[in-house]
Amino acid sequence: MRRRAGVGSIVVALVLLLLGARFYARAQFVPPAPDYANPAAWAVLPGHPSGADAVPAGVPPPGNAPHKVDAFFIHPTTFLALDQANAAYDQGGLSGAAVDRGTLRFQASAFNACCDIYAPHYRQASISAFIGDRMAHRAAIDLAYRDVQAAFDWYIAHANHGRPFILASHSQGSLHALRLLQERIIGTALQQRLVAAYIVGEAVPVSIEASGVKLCRSASQTGCVVAWNTVRDQAGGVTWLTSALAWQHGDYAKIAGRPIVCVNPLNWILNGAADASANLGAVPGTRGSENVPAAVAGLTGARCVNGLLQVAIPDDAPRGFNGPLTGLGSYHIYDYNLFYMNIRANASERVAQFLTH
Repeated sequence: MRRRAGVGSIVVALVLLLLGARFYARAQFVPPAPDYANPAAWAVLPGHPSGADAVPAGVPPPGNAPHKVDAFFIHPTTFLALDQANAAYDQGGLSGAAVDRGTLRFQASAFNACCDIYAPHYRQASISAFIGDRMAHRAAIDLAYRDVQAAFDWYIAHANHGRPFILASHSQGSLHALRLLQERIIGTALQQRLVAAYIVGEAVPVSIEASGVKLCRSASQTGCVVAWNTVRDQAGGVTWLTSALAWQHGDYAKIAGRPIVCVNPLNWILNGAADASANLGAVPGTRGSENVPAAVAGLTGARCVNGLLQVAIPDDAPRGFNGPLTGLGSYHIYDYNLFYMNIRANASERVAQFLTH
């Protein structure tokens, strides 16, 4: 019996060793880099149909006429594998569908009334990079950023043609946008063409102003940064206030209690508050096969508290405003949905202001 038990233990150990080796091998796998001269490397390009063309029911479609301003949009994490550090840039399956039928329809599309949208595919860091100690996954995050940087450089060199632009993003995309803003825009000629940066769902330190860019303090201000993180209450924002990463002074660092930016998307006031009457329309999340539903006006107010944007979703809210994280107080996945029509109107307002000055 002892011998059999010993053999069994060895077998179990070998199986665990093999599984561990497989996990390590897949985690170390680096997918091929995208070539941004190839339209297949883009989730959104003007003239190519995509989820970013969507509008909520009852909203006029954007039409085909080119705009005078672009929006460069960086999508959030959709790759949920726990045993691979980075997705392929052309990742299919649920991850790919979540980009086109999810983030493009409910986030990037908010800018299709004002702007021609460019959104790169990139080798996004998987969800595993944002679980536990994010600093331990810097290599995966850096690889993803290098793709975003390459896409932006290609866009500026070959597609922008000197036009003004909006920088917009969510979650992981906003971590990359924050770094891109500092490494490619602030202090360069491009800063004069920046209409605004909507760096949503990421801990943006208030000290970003010291880098040479203003925080937005009104609805019509241009050349400034907007950011917010939506929660039900303080408990829903523990991650943002402690372990969330930010790029500043040339490196990643945990936010670790430093003040973070909260611009209220209902009135565009820094550290502002607004009641539900200011909400022009929240768009319920739907399954990928469903059309984008009509916006729900007056769903919730919002107020900035300690850098977090607190909301109060009513119990009788329509389907599409609750998910796995909302029970814990985080409305992160609805950062755009809850204020969709306000974002849409504001992007157009800032563009109009920029073009007349």
